[in-house]
Amino acid sequence: MKKYNLHYIAAIIVSGILGSCADDPFYAVPIEFNSAMTVFSDSTRAEYFINNAYTEQPSDVASSFNWLAGNAMLASACDEAMHVQKNKTSPSTATKMSAGNWGPSNMQFYRSSDGAGEIGSWMKWGGYHGVRKANTAIKYLDLLPATCSQRFKNRLKGEAHFLRGLQHFHLFQKWGGIPIVDKAFEASDDVQIPRNTVEETVNFICNEFDQAIELLPEDPYVDSWEIGRADRGACYAYKARVLLYAASKLYNGSGIDGSGNPLICYGNYDANRWKLAAEAAQKVIDLNWYTLFTNGTNGQENYKKLFNEWGSGHNNHEFIFGRIRGTNRDTENDNFPAGFTNSTGGTCPSQDLVDAYEMSDGTLFNWNDPEKAANPYANRDPRFYASIIYNGAHYSKFANTSNYTFQTYTGGKNATGNTATETSYYLYKFMDYEKCKPDAKSGGAYHVWMDMRYAEVLLNYAEAANEYGGPDFVVGGASRPMTPIEALNQIRQRSGMPDVETTFRNRGKSISKESLREFIYHERQIEMAFENQRYYDVRRWMLIESLPQYIRGCRITMENGIPVYDPNVIVENKIFERKHYFFPIPQVEINRNIQMVQNPEW
Repeated sequence: MKKYNLHYIAAIIVSGILGSCADDPFYAVPIEFNSAMTVFSDSTRAEYFINNAYTEQPSDVASSFNWLAGNAMLASACDEAMHVQKNKTSPSTATKMSAGNWGPSNMQFYRSSDGAGEIGSWMKWGGYHGVRKANTAIKYLDLLPATCSQRFKNRLKGEAHFLRGLQHFHLFQKWGGIPIVDKAFEASDDVQIPRNTVEETVNFICNEFDQAIELLPEDPYVDSWEIGRADRGACYAYKARVLLYAASKLYNGSGIDGSGNPLICYGNYDANRWKLAAEAAQKVIDLNWYTLFTNGTNGQENYKKLFNEWGSGHNNHEFIFGRIRGTNRDTENDNFPAGFTNSTGGTCPSQDLVDAYEMSDGTLFNWNDPEKAANPYANRDPRFYASIIYNGAHYSKFANTSNYTFQTYTGGKNATGNTATETSYYLYKFMDYEKCKPDAKSGGAYHVWMDMRYAEVLLNYAEAANEYGGPDFVVGGASRPMTPIEALNQIRQRSGMPDVETTFRNRGKSISKESLREFIYHERQIEMAFENQRYYDVRRWMLIESLPQYIRGCRITMENGIPVYDPNVIVENKIFERKHYFFPIPQVEINRNIQMVQNPEW
């Protein structure tokens, strides 16, 4: 979301704070009547208030994409990666979560303080603090002067409903059914409110997006001061995401323990939930506002520049909603490989993820194939080269050096020191080491966090449509109908991979609902790697208990100048227990709200 100078509106809000209510997430942003009149009776100030409400997204924690405490990515809390940091005595949030060392009273999540006792994201950056800003706006936007256009009034109110729905989704994503807060509470109000059911929560979020759709402009934004704001496309896209979650196994059934607990599931399976998700995603497709980013015909360049090609004159129409920032090198600083001055290590991809990248013909990589095992990084999915730094990876320009080749074998220049990778890999996705030089503390590049992009819409559609009607299903009445296979083929074509039919043929397999389901899971793992999707995907698919309870790395040794690979080195143990399908409700919330019910087994 494009940001503006918000110092003025922040001063107005701070001046009205009621100290006794400041720590409770259910109270409204404390604006007394005169302050509300001051803010919302002026169109400029009212718009600034809405701008400020956008700053409650998880992506506002830091300029870096490493949001978690200890400067880690959420990817390092699941099977995508492990986190390496200089300070070995103070583990990152991701490392603690991996070790099972977290709970209701040990909830620091983000790298910045939430100002509320470190209760995870319950309050800040995807929590109730953002909800109360949206509620305040909805309550007072009717004070806008009559001189404002109806389009302007509707847009601001539509944005507020979108943000209220989005904040509730962030909470739902972690906790399941949560207390729905749809009004700005006053100091005299009773805030001892219970959690709503999953069904009620999902319905509320979808209704918020529907209300926003009715209010927001019918056409995409073209003016610079509006581009990046919530629009109808974003509403449809997030509605599709929440409905996809609702249709998934974690919620669409009797729950993790078979009890039918309405706080964590529907209690029954209904195939129509998949249809609703597919129809919502089809709405985004039918708008015809978005396309997959391409920069030519090279799949590797297409995928790499999708995350780097920003700034004046860019033509990235894959972006639907996220955080637009100016130039910086914060993400590079947090993931800078060993072997350089100012290295940090950071997010080190797992061997399981590396092995998941297909061969360039769509067949699967297999260490038991001697030819592939002898040269494991050759002829892989182009997205591999745009995402992973591996032993022998060569770059004409990397940070402050030229013609650089990585050595992650034992004793290699990138495999020594306290920031050295333990998996033999470093993260390359998102990075722009041609412009950013952490070793010289110079340079910068545009980094835009795409919380929602068109590729996800296509993946969401493919999964929901296949689950409801199989590989040939199309949504009735769609203006741009497509099958799940056709949606997947768009993504694979952009990355330079063979289409679904060719891939299945090369593997000697037939396409069915079941085989396509596994293919979609895999395609999503690759396309959305490190984008905070995998952690939640394996939970909504109810797969975490079947995942390896460890992270594998690859030990590479040189014998007579030839690399020898051992891809089965366990570098980090992972604890995935049934209770980890959901986050624990912060204990402080349990203590102060007698109606709050903890999630199972916490």
